[in-house]
Amino acid sequence: MSLDPDRRAESLMMTRRLAEFAAGIDYAALPEAVRVRARMSVLDGLGVILGAVHFTRRTGDLRLENYLELAATPGPATAIGYGRRIAPLVAAFVNGTASEVLDFSDCILTARSHPGAAILPCALALVEGRRISGASFMAAMMAAYEAHTRVCHAIQPSQWFRGFQSTSAIGAALVGAHLLRLDAQGLADAMGAGGFVMPILNGDNVFRGHSVKPVLGGQAASAGLSAALLAASGYAAGPLEGEPPRFHGPLPVTCDFVDQQRAIDRLGTEWRCLEVAYKPYPIGLLITGAVEICIDWAQASKVRAEDIERVDVVTYKEAAHFVAKYTTPASSYVDCHLSMPYCVAIALLDGTIGLRQLEDERIRDDRVHDLARRVHVHTDAEMSKQYPHEWPVTVTVHFTNGETLSRHLDQVKGSPRRPPTWDEIVEKFMSMAEPVIGRDRANRAAEYVGELDRANDVAELLDLVR
Repeated sequence: MSLDPDRRAESLMMTRRLAEFAAGIDYAALPEAVRVRARMSVLDGLGVILGAVHFTRRTGDLRLENYLELAATPGPATAIGYGRRIAPLVAAFVNGTASEVLDFSDCILTARSHPGAAILPCALALVEGRRISGASFMAAMMAAYEAHTRVCHAIQPSQWFRGFQSTSAIGAALVGAHLLRLDAQGLADAMGAGGFVMPILNGDNVFRGHSVKPVLGGQAASAGLSAALLAASGYAAGPLEGEPPRFHGPLPVTCDFVDQQRAIDRLGTEWRCLEVAYKPYPIGLLITGAVEICIDWAQASKVRAEDIERVDVVTYKEAAHFVAKYTTPASSYVDCHLSMPYCVAIALLDGTIGLRQLEDERIRDDRVHDLARRVHVHTDAEMSKQYPHEWPVTVTVHFTNGETLSRHLDQVKGSPRRPPTWDEIVEKFMSMAEPVIGRDRANRAAEYVGELDRANDVAELLDLVR
């Protein structure tokens, strides 16, 4: 099943309405809360890319650099952190892939998506040589975030549970088309083309620890940019929701139901991109609440690993389904940062989770996995009803002396209901960026993004992070 028959009369409505809305977005008219998210997502996204460059160099992971050598041709766009100018399509791919290396990019759980991992790299691939102002750049970004989120709301969680990993190529296509100054029809064609060429990214390659996992950001970014350039070249594409009589558009063929009305309800008055969350740790978002609790306990010296008999994590169904897996000293860092038991164990042992906790030296420590095997994840029906708008979790440590320690969280750190401050985003950016571009450039980049609406040319920012 794809479209409800009663809604086929409006089958061309969703893509057209979203494109018309996006075409009319002006930075000056954006709500202040949306402007704040725009600056946060730009700085956070740049930091995550630079953090990936630092991490892969420290761990001797040359795969992305090898790809650059094999595939990159000279061009005007920047491979962030690598000191190279390359062709825009390859830059979108490289920066998008880097965005996903650490699983640290922004996300919208109601959309089951990491929008910034594709949208920002696509946008950055277009700015050099085009003199795009900061205000125009952020308007395009938030138009894409909003449209992307609403498209995902029309199809999720159906697409997610069928094993597809979102439709972020569509958001990337829209940001590219917006920066290329296409009209509403051009934006609709770009979105349709984005659906036509979007990669069929699958859950097994994400959640089973394969090293190709980060490519989901790169493929979506480069496919989106390709779609925008196709629309700018004059190619027309059908709507995402399909056309009569078969309705074989990109959305109906990848999910069970397309709820167009949900995508366009209160369009322009309710900003769903405000559901964006920013990760405080480089781990799967479904794990964040449990880790926050354990880090607080460890830092307050309330737990010692040798005194722990077991740890019970009670949470919503999706967390238990996707990240309750166990790891071993032979596991990859991808396996580890998507494992609730590993992340809870390392948080209790180290009192933090950063890049070092994903390096081989820490992963190969038997003590970490021994404690992780004492972590048990359970599903709670009432918590599952609150998800994805809330991410409830209860962690209980059972000590060998019979005592227990327990804490519950509904609104976890970095979530839409408990967002970070600008200073916290800057702190995260500096920790990722400084090892790659130095403290002075990192400070200047953070200051630049803080006043991005005044910038005459976003290309100046790339000079700082290249």
